[in-house]
Amino acid sequence: SRCIITCQILIMELESMYNEVPDEIHKDLGERSGNKLNRILPSKRKILLALTQSLVLFFLCASLYGILGRDALPGSELFALLLLSVIAHTAGRVVCLIKLPPLIGMLITGFLFRNLPFIPFYKNISIRWATTLRASAFVIILLKAGLGLDAEKLKTLKRIVFQLAFSPCIVETTVISISSHFLLNLPWTWAIMLGFVISAVSPAVVVPGLLSLQDRSFGIKKGIPTLVIAAASVDDILAITGFTIMLSVSLSGGDNLWITFLKGILEPVGGLVYGILFGIAFWILPGSQISSSASLFYHVILLCLGGFTGMFLSKRLEIAGAGPIACLVMAFVASLRWKKDAEHLENIEKVIGKMWIILQPFLFSLIGAEVSVQNLQSNLGNTILALLIALAFRIATAMFASFGGDFNLKEKIFIAVAWLPKATVQV
Repeated sequence: SRCIITCQILIMELESMYNEVPDEIHKDLGERSGNKLNRILPSKRKILLALTQSLVLFFLCASLYGILGRDALPGSELFALLLLSVIAHTAGRVVCLIKLPPLIGMLITGFLFRNLPFIPFYKNISIRWATTLRASAFVIILLKAGLGLDAEKLKTLKRIVFQLAFSPCIVETTVISISSHFLLNLPWTWAIMLGFVISAVSPAVVVPGLLSLQDRSFGIKKGIPTLVIAAASVDDILAITGFTIMLSVSLSGGDNLWITFLKGILEPVGGLVYGILFGIAFWILPGSQISSSASLFYHVILLCLGGFTGMFLSKRLEIAGAGPIACLVMAFVASLRWKKDAEHLENIEKVIGKMWIILQPFLFSLIGAEVSVQNLQSNLGNTILALLIALAFRIATAMFASFGGDFNLKEKIFIAVAWLPKATVQV
């Protein structure tokens, strides 16, 4: 009986203690009990967003079929591109669940799309549209880079930007040229071309990551995002210019060598002039008399079409080296005035960011699809060896190039690692 009385007393004490707990804590305890379930199940917002995207995809496919008929069915290029984009986007989202970058899923999707024998759709994608979509994504990422540059930090770090843009690229190109000539038996001109191809840093990988860090205020005091974005963009332009020059030399057989080099040097200058002129023009146009929404619309349209014009028209005129720098400089110069209205610039960056989300699956999946298992030769080991040697030299050079700035050892290592992503030279 004493035990029963003691238990009753304890129960009464516990009940009184529980009743003294505020309702907010009861609610919090209830919420905590469902936390594990909430972590497993998707939220209502995600479910509705997935349903919305599925409905958009359905309407898109149905409308395309209604307009084009059989040209939108399996076996057509449009169907193959749309299928590749949807699967790549989905794979990117799945990969994000395990805390990996979405581009990994997109690259794997493209690789499987090309190499799995029971997927016959890759053969329907033409080289013309593949290169056009990749170049379009390249334009958007260069515009994002130009809009995200900090003019004050760029002015302070201009010497280090120059060092980082040129030194690692030139060193890695030299190392790859020598190693590929002796390990892969490539002629010197083709070995140098390969060097410029491999030495290019990927803005599509570097720029979004650095802009994300910049938005979260990481490294902005020392200007690390601006430094890396600017140097990586110039590095890519240098690689494109060098590749274009060596390609012209190879195809011309050495004739008019000085004209080829002069043309290669003048192409970036032409792109620089294009970017400055139209960037300043965007300060004036479309004028302050129209509404803010109309101004946003026209600025986005002008910026994007100006970038596409600079990229694709330069290719048509066979001055491909002018296109990338035209896009970068135009966006940067335009942003110098647009930054006076922070909300306006932020809205422009958001629209450009949405365009990047659309084009990103095309870019990385089509890059992954360029890898063919059948074309891998027996000298794969020597190829990997040459690449590893070049990367070692590149990392060391990038670390030395960052000296002179107020960076600690961890920041120098970060800058060097940021130079690892490889680009595809878009010419």
